[in-house]
Amino acid sequence: MMNINSIWVALEESWDLLGEYGYPAMDKAADELMLSPDYFTWVAAIWLFGSTNFTTADFMRMFPYGLASVNEERFASAAQKGYLISNGKNSYTHTEEGLTMAKKLWRAAGDSLADLEPIPSDNLQRLFGYFDRLIEAMLATPEPPSHFYIVHKRDNYGRLGTERPLEDFVASFGVLSAYRDDSHIEAWQAFGVEGHAWDIFSRLWQNPSPVSVDQLFEKVGYRIVHVEVIVQDLQSLSERGWVESKDGAYQLTAEGKRIREDAEVLTDKYFFAPWNCLSESELEDLFSLSTELRYGLKKSEGK
Repeated sequence: MMNINSIWVALEESWDLLGEYGYPAMDKAADELMLSPDYFTWVAAIWLFGSTNFTTADFMRMFPYGLASVNEERFASAAQKGYLISNGKNSYTHTEEGLTMAKKLWRAAGDSLADLEPIPSDNLQRLFGYFDRLIEAMLATPEPPSHFYIVHKRDNYGRLGTERPLEDFVASFGVLSAYRDDSHIEAWQAFGVEGHAWDIFSRLWQNPSPVSVDQLFEKVGYRIVHVEVIVQDLQSLSERGWVESKDGAYQLTAEGKRIREDAEVLTDKYFFAPWNCLSESELEDLFSLSTELRYGLKKSEGK
């Protein structure tokens, strides 16, 4: 029987490989446009909410792993610079200038993929056909999990425009990934942990060796800004019995590993349930296409 998770791993790795082109291209464009280093927070909000008003709380239903105060400061700063407009009650929407900037960064990321041909066009289109069916099945699946993120990505990413097939991969995979995020948020929020604390918890789970506060700050500092938040989160996680420290480094306890792995199992249960819309032979074909794309992108990376 096909291991569905192996398909997802191959697709995620392809996404990450494309990100090695897209994110630097966006950063370069942002520098040329003289945007501040924290530009991505408000740009992502414009991409995801379109012309709809949004609050920091709305944004954090998709990105719950930072600090509300930091996100609010970034939105307020973007409003002062003319990229967003405040509608009162901490609600924002984009200005024409903000939308223009967001589209320029989207286009810079897309253009960075122009010379890549990792997989024949017919195979890529067949992959997209599977994506479309999976997205339809996910949207038709009853809650939980919430469909908040997946709906916003589906409704708004397509409006930004794509000019080449790999951009379509980014947009379509992004919708699938949003449902993965919806699923994971549903899985861990029942523990009553702050998002930034869960992020620290997950970073420790992903790392087999003990990790220092400084190492954690290198990974998540852009989200929370204040290193003291990490210290407080580690203290809170330690009090729960999930984390232990030794010589200034932190790792999960046996109980912590069990909790985190249980959350991952529940995430998988939510996320993979709609994949039963594909037959066994279709899943095998999807795996073949996914690994072919990953292999092609790795070859391109080596050139």
